[in-house]
Amino acid sequence: MEQMERTTLTTPDLFDPELDKLVSSVGQQLVFPPKHIFSMPGEELGGIYYVQKGRIKHYMDNAEGGVKILYTLSPGWFFGETVFFLKTRTSLYSQTETKVIMYKLLDEDVKRMMDESALFRDALFRCWAHKTLILRHEIANLTFNSCKSRLKRLFCSMVDTDHITDPAWYSLKVHYTHGELGEIVGGARVTISRQLTELCNEGFLRIINRRAQVSAEAYQEYARSQGKE
Repeated sequence: MEQMERTTLTTPDLFDPELDKLVSSVGQQLVFPPKHIFSMPGEELGGIYYVQKGRIKHYMDNAEGGVKILYTLSPGWFFGETVFFLKTRTSLYSQTETKVIMYKLLDEDVKRMMDESALFRDALFRCWAHKTLILRHEIANLTFNSCKSRLKRLFCSMVDTDHITDPAWYSLKVHYTHGELGEIVGGARVTISRQLTELCNEGFLRIINRRAQVSAEAYQEYARSQGKE
């Protein structure tokens, strides 16, 4: 079963040490601080980029100032492949969330590596396929689920099951402001604040030191619904 935790910014772990070694031996290393806007709609990228460390989000906006985050990429992910294959310009903003180390692969390097390395070729297409799956699930999420349901799915997708300190409450891998949550699930900030209050009152969520935690019972119910147990 396709796992719904891939519907939002939480993307599967694609890091491969062998791929990392290959890309870093060919590409040009780039380092950017948090909150750096790397690219904007209409720009040429001049190659494909590989994220080695950190997180970088990709989003779109409209004339009214609305923002929609499509996905946040972590180590092991590529971006710019759509621009490369379709010979077009980017239509998205790319902005670092943390300090990011990535590698730029020029077009000629990409073509050569696709011919010579099955590891690189498979990783690139796998990344592209995951993004397609993310966007497909996100369309369904926005079409069929309420804002509260989308928030629940998002929080459950960010649960850190590898570091459980309280068996009744699960911490999150990533923490976002109300405004950022709105950009991810598609809701006004005031709506997000109201929904978060309701989720706390319902026992789904609690806030400790300004950090959200998800009820273990609620998460396990979510996991069962996605066939993860």
